[in-house]
Amino acid sequence: MKRAFALALLLAGCDVGPDPAEMDRVRQGTETVRKQLALPQSALFKGVVSPRDAVCGEVNASIGLGRTGYERFIVKGGKVALSSQFTTDAEMDALWAADCK
Repeated sequence: MKRAFALALLLAGCDVGPDPAEMDRVRQGTETVRKQLALPQSALFKGVVSPRDAVCGEVNASIGLGRTGYERFIVKGGKVALSSQFTTDAEMDALWAADCK
């Protein structure tokens, strides 16, 4: 019992919660992506992170006739790059490697 209490006290001092600055960047980034969509309220996000100055993740949205399927996005400098905007996957892969890892 004493050990459990001591462990709880030790862990209470650890900051293991999410980074508020990253959470704000993620919120702003997903809102920026929503503004690019035909039906912004339909957006579903997954895997969204902001490791540095970019926000990266995947979005799936409705286009009125169904969902598009998840596609990668990067928001950097207020600009949105969606996988579907590129001619090849290699273009998005290069941006992803530079900004999202």
